[in-house]
Amino acid sequence: MERQTRSERKQAQLKAAKVKAPRQPKADKPRGKFNWWQLVALTLIGLIIGSGIWFAVRVATPYETPTSKTEPLKATDPALTVSLTKRQVNKIVTYYLNDFQKNSPVKYSLTVADQAVLSGTFKFFNQSIKFSLLFDPLVRTNGDVELKARSLNVGSLPVPISAVMGYAGRAFKLPDWVSLNSKKATIVIELNKFRMENGMQIRATKIDLPNDEIDLSVYLPTK
Repeated sequence: MERQTRSERKQAQLKAAKVKAPRQPKADKPRGKFNWWQLVALTLIGLIIGSGIWFAVRVATPYETPTSKTEPLKATDPALTVSLTKRQVNKIVTYYLNDFQKNSPVKYSLTVADQAVLSGTFKFFNQSIKFSLLFDPLVRTNGDVELKARSLNVGSLPVPISAVMGYAGRAFKLPDWVSLNSKKATIVIELNKFRMENGMQIRATKIDLPNDEIDLSVYLPTK
């Protein structure tokens, strides 16, 4: 009985050894780290390629200069407007009159302050008397300038304005585009008759001497 028991035990051990142990589940492999440098490099490559395509398209696309939608100037429209001060006007007028009166024996001047002032001399009983005529300027609808005489500074002599203006009209050398009327006591600067050397014209649009505003419009020559 004891031998059988030992043999049975050996057989049982052999059978148990033949039985395979259950397989253990494989452990998951650890995931690798995310490569940020690779992402940055791919992004830069994409930007470079995209910029190159955009630049190639822009270069290949025909370019056309945009046309202005502004309406062309009409013959009656000024090419430009000019705003001057009284000081600037005095410089221009003085330069012009000095050149215009080079060979004239009788000199006069025209300046602007709060009023336009015509200054010069006239003969009174063979004496040269200095005078100053004060005018109020008025812009006409056609751009001419009318000077209306308001007062005369000639000392204590009782000389009427019409007499001084009559003498100025006879003795002074005046441009062709300036007309003097002693009866009406007016001087008209006919800018519509004045032409620059290049054919351009000037018209007055506003004269406000107390506020130092003198506006002019400049017109191109008509063909």
